Amino acid sequence: MVTIKDVSTRAGVSKSTVSRFIADNGYVSDEKRKAIETAINELNYRPNKMARGLRSNRSDIIGLVVVDVASPFYAQLAGGVQSACREAGKSLLVTSGYAEQESESRAIIELVDRSCDGLILYLENPMDDAVAELVQKAKLPVVVIGSDPYVVAQASVSVDNKAGAYQSMKMLLDKGHREIVHFNGPLDFRDARDRLDGVALALGEVGLQLSDIIVRHGAFSDQFGYDATMDLLQSTRKFTAIVAGDDDIAAGCMLALKHNNINVPNEVSIIGFDDNFHARHLTPSLTTNRQPIVKMGQVAVEMLLQLLLKMPVADQNVVLKTELIERESVARISS
Repeated sequence: MVTIKDVSTRAGVSKSTVSRFIADNGYVSDEKRKAIETAINELNYRPNKMARGLRSNRSDIIGLVVVDVASPFYAQLAGGVQSACREAGKSLLVTSGYAEQESESRAIIELVDRSCDGLILYLENPMDDAVAELVQKAKLPVVVIGSDPYVVAQASVSVDNKAGAYQSMKMLLDKGHREIVHFNGPLDFRDARDRLDGVALALGEVGLQLSDIIVRHGAFSDQFGYDATMDLLQSTRKFTAIVAGDDDIAAGCMLALKHNNINVPNEVSIIGFDDNFHARHLTPSLTTNRQPIVKMGQVAVEMLLQLLLKMPVADQNVVLKTELIERESVARISS
């Protein structure tokens, strides 16, 4: 694939000169213009039309706010955003909001102050009115991930968490499980609420309610999964399956069961959510619901670039589906 660097080398000019020529942004002498045009024709270079449409007064920087960039889930999401940004000739600034409104506000303000061209936001709280006003005054295009658009946003991309959790619970129910545990994330997280709704929907189809199973809420972490499972094992409540709110919780559950010599899946089945990198490497490998994490980030960037070019966004609220990945951690219950 021919790049701007190849064109600059053939034309004998700098990459920045080629970029200015392509974007029609800044002075380029007639002599250099001719050299660049010749190089482009000889190399059959085709500039990205979207990148070429980006004009002056831009930093070429996209700002991204996620809950916690140290989390495997949000690291993958940021990776998807970064790959799409680089393809479009944009740089990326990433910061964490830690699911706290004050921290989210600070993160947004920092990105606005750094003259980002546009913002991609994964927030867990309503946006502060003063921050929303700041973003609007800066006239920044905004795409949100994981929720309906805020007042400042022009587009959103999310995952159907409810349908995914429904699939997970239905799988266990179809395999005969009825004594089930649901270890979920905190209910102030949108994903956790949607997944709980999906679990309830599947239970309702077989005449059960959430009160008929064990439901516990905690952090989306392996430590919560481990501690919650250990507490459950010390009680007298019998269970044959665990629906974990994410793969980190599931990993903690599996470790606790291993420490108590309980076989997965022959004695207890476990199903996760996300399909993070470690899911396939657990022993046994984890059955889980795969989120299109990287794709979410890429779609968000595509939307934002269209907004930057003042192009219409065909679907302003994209909802992506999950995929149930069956591995080794779920078994049909024995009679």
